[in-house]
Amino acid sequence: MESLKHEGANIVKLGDDFASSVARLMDGLHKLNAGPPSNGKEKAPPERSQGEQFLSGLLTFNSKNGAPPWGDDELGENFGVVYEGVRDGMYESMGHLVAKVQEIGKALKSMSKNHAENEDFNDSLMKQHVENKRAWQDPTVDPNVHTSITPARHH
Repeated sequence: MESLKHEGANIVKLGDDFASSVARLMDGLHKLNAGPPSNGKEKAPPERSQGEQFLSGLLTFNSKNGAPPWGDDELGENFGVVYEGVRDGMYESMGHLVAKVQEIGKALKSMSKNHAENEDFNDSLMKQHVENKRAWQDPTVDPNVHTSITPARHH
């Protein structure tokens, strides 16, 4: 019972650790401008006119600021469509996996508790004495039964 409880707690922690890893992955990709942050609170980039973007590109050589890491040309956009679909599906799957792993851990802990309660209940039942006249009775204990066991005689 204790092992179920202990392993249930370990699996819940595994789910928590996995959720933390997913958040780090999402935040890392967000820093690369390749996905939303793990908290879901993405700030929209400030609006800039074409003139501001052009001037910024001339002055800082940063004309691609805000563009995804795969580029914003036609090939990059095509790649981005595929990448973002796979990425978003992966995020959803990992979130679902985290929830299910944590559910399994909690279920094991609950199973441990239920098993302990069942064992206690069964133990209390076993300790109760209930007369059963149809059950086998030890004849040497029954005062109404007279037995005489005599050894066999050899002639």
